[in-house]
Parts: sequence; structure tokens; C-alpha cells
Amino acid sequence: MEGKLRVAIIGVGQIAKVGHIPGFRKAGAEITAACDVSPESAKQVCETFGIPRAHTDWKEMLDTGGFDAVSICTPSVHHCTMAVESARRGYHVLVEKPMATSLEECDRMIGAAREHRVILMISHNQRFIPAHRKAREIISSGTLGAPLLVQTAFGHGGPEKWSPTGQWYFDPQQAKLGVMADLGYHKLDLVQWLLGQDITGVSAFMGTFQKDTPLEDTAAGILTFSGGAIGTIVASWAYAADWENSVTVRCANGVVMIPEHDPFTVVVRRDLPGGGKEEVTHRIVSEDSSGWFGSTGAFAEAVRKGLPSPVTGEEGKKVMAVLLGAYDSASTGKVHRLG
Repeated sequence: MEGKLRVAIIGVGQIAKVGHIPGFRKAGAEITAACDVSPESAKQVCETFGIPRAHTDWKEMLDTGGFDAVSICTPSVHHCTMAVESARRGYHVLVEKPMATSLEECDRMIGAAREHRVILMISHNQRFIPAHRKAREIISSGTLGAPLLVQTAFGHGGPEKWSPTGQWYFDPQQAKLGVMADLGYHKLDLVQWLLGQDITGVSAFMGTFQKDTPLEDTAAGILTFSGGAIGTIVASWAYAADWENSVTVRCANGVVMIPEHDPFTVVVRRDLPGGGKEEVTHRIVSEDSSGWFGSTGAFAEAVRKGLPSPVTGEEGKKVMAVLLGAYDSASTGKVHRLG
């Protein structure tokens, strides 16, 4: 495409304000419209960021046009309908995770994007965190040998602690699924991407300990992978006085560790031939602590240059299959097999 990329935002909550809007700005895109069910929120965000048009009806905004792409930052129950309707009107689509609430919805989104020849990207922003990208580079080089065990955790005190409108995460009518779909989804994608292996089995356990919701606020699981590795995952909104966003990959000849509070550091330890050990700390210079700059930037570049989606709908569906398998396992008490 020629000229500046124009983007419209659907849903102006905290993720839009701290992630998508600044990310598109940094990528050189122009945000021409924003929509929210709250007139006050839509107006405030448009005034704060200098966005020309505020809407409360997303379909009306789509019909009015004046943009090339849509960024969907709403509760997940709306993702499918909004993505499909956007694609039908010829808009490229970036949609927040989780991609949808069912595999059937994923198929509808993928089909609409394919039929109308638009880019559909799922916002797997943790792939773009600098430390994660460096870790993948190290693991895929093979210098540490085959990955054997991955351990990952993502936890904090709950969405209401960082988002003024975070209570919707506890509402089954809007979120449908709990912390495994919120935080665990990130890690289910990340570990597959880091290892270059698909998850083939999941055994999960879930509970609600602190939040006033029928949805789970804490989940843990054991994973098996197509390349023979195994792993563990923890996702929680019940971390008191703490938060964690960590991953450790133990390979045949060494270990790759990302400290729990540092998105710019990767620690590598390996055995040396003939005995002894070596530790190397990689520090990355970046301002993209959450990966949103990288995610929105990659989407913007793909639209401008006509490149493939940086994170396809098929990749999002693959994560959804594992996620739903985790809920099935927690419900039945059995291992859920995939593939």
C-alpha cells in the first residue's frame, strides 16, 4: 500500500492505551478512529491521543471507514464477530488474545480473512519481548543441544490491579474463560514458539482461591511436546505482593533462563567440553518491555508491504486447541491429547 497506514481501535481499555495505540504511533501509523461502549472512555482516549473520531457503535465505525486496518482490544467473546465483520469490509485485522472462545470461531475468522484477502494477525506480543526473541535464537541455534524441559509461569495480583476496567475478566458472559485464557494463553504460545515444537498433550489443574468469580484464578499444567520435551506451566491472578513472567528452557548441554522481572536479560549456562561450566548474560537494549511495539510494528509492516501475517490465525487456533484441552483436562481429570 502507498501512504501512511490508517488504523481504527475497537475497545479503548488499558491494553489499547498502553500497548496498541502507542505501538501504532511508534510504527508510524495514523489512528483515525476509536470505539468503545462507554462514550466517556471513547471521548477521553480520543482527546488524550489526538484521535479525530470517537464512536460507540463499532459497526457504524466500520461502515464510516477512513482507515485500512482494525485493532480489536475487546473482551474475547466479541473477537470473532468483530474480526469477521472487519474482514468482510476489507480491513486488515489485529486481534488481541485469546483469539476467540472456540475452534469454530477461529475457523470463521481464518475463513473470512482468506476469502476477503486481508491480513489476520493474533496479538501474541510475548513473542516480541526482546529476551524471548534472544532466547529463541539461542535455542534454535542448537549449541545447547535438544530442549528437554521447559518451565514457565505468568502471575500477578489480578487484572483489576492494573486496569481500571479489569473487572470484566471475572465475568463469564464477557471473558467466558479465566486466568488460563488470559495469562496462560501467552505462555502456551510462547513455549511452542521457543522450542519449535507443538504441544501434544496437556494435564491441567485449576482453582479459584481469591477472586469473586466462577472462573479459575489459578491454573497449573504439565505439557508434552512433539519433539519429546516436557514442560510445566503456571498462570495465576492470586499472586500476593508479587508478579512473575518467567521461562526456563533446559537443554541437553545447558540452560536458557529469563529472569522473572527482566524482559531484557537472558542468562545462559552450559557445560564445557572436558569439564567446567560457563555462564553468559545477554542484555538487550530496547524500550519494548511488553512486546507491544514489536507486535503492532510487525502488523503495520505486513500491511504496508503485503507480507504474510506475522502471527497467523492458524497459529492462534493451535494455541486455542491446547487452551481448550487444558480446560477439558481440568474438568475430566484426564490427560488431553492433541494432534
